[in-house]
Amino acid sequence: MDDIETELNIAAARSDSPEDKGRNQEQIKQAVLLHQSQPDPRGSFTAIDFLKSNRKCLKLIREAMLRHNWQEAARYFSSYIQTLEAGTHPQVRSAASEITWRLGTEILRHLPNSSLDDFNAFYEQLKNFGVRNYSKICLEHCFHLMLNGQMDEAKRQLSIADSWRYGKQSNAQSMTKKLIRSYCGYLDYLIWNEKKTSALGSEEECANREMHSYFRQASVTLKEIVSQPGVWDPFVLSYIHMLEFYEDKDVALQVLENYAYNKEFPLNPNAHVYLYQFLKRHKAPRAKLIGSLRILHSLVPSHELMLELCSLLLHTKQMSDLEEALTVSMDLLEFSSWKCSIKAWKCLLNIMKKLKMKKCINTVRKEWNVRRSLWLSLHYRSYIARRDSLQNVQLLMVKRDVLRFTGENNRDYFKIALRVERASKPKPDRLGEKRERMATMKSKKKEKKTLSD
Repeated sequence: MDDIETELNIAAARSDSPEDKGRNQEQIKQAVLLHQSQPDPRGSFTAIDFLKSNRKCLKLIREAMLRHNWQEAARYFSSYIQTLEAGTHPQVRSAASEITWRLGTEILRHLPNSSLDDFNAFYEQLKNFGVRNYSKICLEHCFHLMLNGQMDEAKRQLSIADSWRYGKQSNAQSMTKKLIRSYCGYLDYLIWNEKKTSALGSEEECANREMHSYFRQASVTLKEIVSQPGVWDPFVLSYIHMLEFYEDKDVALQVLENYAYNKEFPLNPNAHVYLYQFLKRHKAPRAKLIGSLRILHSLVPSHELMLELCSLLLHTKQMSDLEEALTVSMDLLEFSSWKCSIKAWKCLLNIMKKLKMKKCINTVRKEWNVRRSLWLSLHYRSYIARRDSLQNVQLLMVKRDVLRFTGENNRDYFKIALRVERASKPKPDRLGEKRERMATMKSKKKEKKTLSD
């Protein structure tokens, strides 16, 4: 922001022809300038003066936004965009187009009286202002229309963006086109989903025909997109939802397996989650479920589905799977997000109990010895025990039982757990016992007296 000549590219400006220079100065003269400097004697502003005014305006916009004074920011922004529209050096205008886009949308979102028409007018103005960002602005405009329920207009904006071409096709433009194409399919899916809801309660053939038409459009586009390497989570889920609705389970499974296992695709834990959830919905064999979750464990050992993997491994009745369940559960508890999860600790305790029943307690102690130094510092410090005794006594007791299975002699931890356990037990009612004994003695005396009489 401080290097004026670099930002404006003064060297390039000086090389312009005298006619261009005169034309630029004439355009700048017409602009709305905010700085307080005086023009030269001819009454026109130089390019550096113009850039100074823009910088000052940007600074005022920034300060107003930091104070959340959105009305003031909108006034300054209106002046800023007028100066740019009046005519500037092409490089400055190109750089300012994205600044204008980001600032304007942020201010509009926070203005209390802004309407959908204001957004539409602003986006249309931006499209004519920065052609390099035309496709991205159309895509953002589409998102805004979708959030306001205007699906048909959103589809029109995407169609315009899909057909837009500017200059030589670059890699960046190609990626943007691919993204726009994928959202075209996603929008068709959303419209299909709406039509499906209305068509299910109707017997009209016209409604069903319209719904199937959107399904065909969406499925063709989404199939093309998800078959290309990339991370396409929302589009994959949309495509699978449609295939499941029409009971095309084989194609859906093929899509999910390709998304999860194709080596050309980037590593994506969600792909394995979607595959597992699909297999679970359709009651796949346990071996397939375990295989899917094993790969997920190798990618994200802290995932919540690891508890389901442990449960599946416990039901196979194979010793190797039981040992694997022990490893998976202990891996899970080494992440801070699971340290205080009673569910995860109970899962580990259950696995240890089963290993003891099978007389394989040495497996537990072998695994413990590998992790001992980490676990003692992570889970079994005295201050952690005191904290658990105040916040979650049940967690303290489960952790104590786990520690007993490992054969570890942590006296401080066991002492705190024992004290808490004794304190939590109900105290005997001494006074009640005394009264009961007195009542028993009185009744016996009465019986004796009755017998003697």
